Amino acid sequence: MAAVPKTVILVSSDGERFVIAETLAKQSTTIGNIIDDGCCDAPIPIPNVSGKVLAKVIEYLNNHGGGGSSAEKEKKDEELFGGVAVKEHLDYATAAGYLDIKGLVDLLSKKIANIIKTKEVEEVRTIFGIENDYTPAEEEAIRKQYAWAY
Repeated sequence: MAAVPKTVILVSSDGERFVIAETLAKQSTTIGNIIDDGCCDAPIPIPNVSGKVLAKVIEYLNNHGGGGSSAEKEKKDEELFGGVAVKEHLDYATAAGYLDIKGLVDLLSKKIANIIKTKEVEEVRTIFGIENDYTPAEEEAIRKQYAWAY
């Protein structure tokens, strides 16, 4: 008779509950530390991560928690995060950073960088909600000083 894998319950910021195998959950350094500290008898709250985002993060953990080739995992990752808007990539990257899932942080950072690398400064400001607090004269001086960057 096969042993039943241990599970943990993760609770998103909006109250969604996810039952996940402990071995998969330990791909997150943050959750792994909670488990190793013996604090996983009760559901583990994951603040600042919505159920929608946590569900996709768990799909990533499932994809990377078992066998399969690198090519298969990359294909699944592309299916998970391929057609996602930049704002959503930021939500997933924030969750991956909080949960300390290095592979997912790397994947999403690369995707975000690839999306914005061809954008103009104003487009990047809009994407990230960054307000331009330079006067036109200050901005022109900076553009001249760092012309190589533009």
